[in-house]
Amino acid sequence: MVYRAGMTKTKVRITETKVQRTSYVRRVTQLEKRCSVCGNTFWGATNSRYCSRACQNKADYERHAEERRKERLGVYHQKRAQAAKA
Repeated sequence: MVYRAGMTKTKVRITETKVQRTSYVRRVTQLEKRCSVCGNTFWGATNSRYCSRACQNKADYERHAEERRKERLGVYHQKRAQAAKA
């Protein structure tokens, strides 16, 4: 366990990954974290927020859903206007 100022107890593990076609090993410090979408615990790098690509996509959809809906509706109205003219 590692204690840091202002944080609760966190578990830390360091993984070593052999980098292809080189002679060095990359060391990545991983922390036990909680996914901000589904709430599952997972081991991730210090800057990771999501446990999987599915949770990452869901968070992206939730952030931009309204904007994308407006864009699709605008395209729909443009196509309807063009069809009405023809």
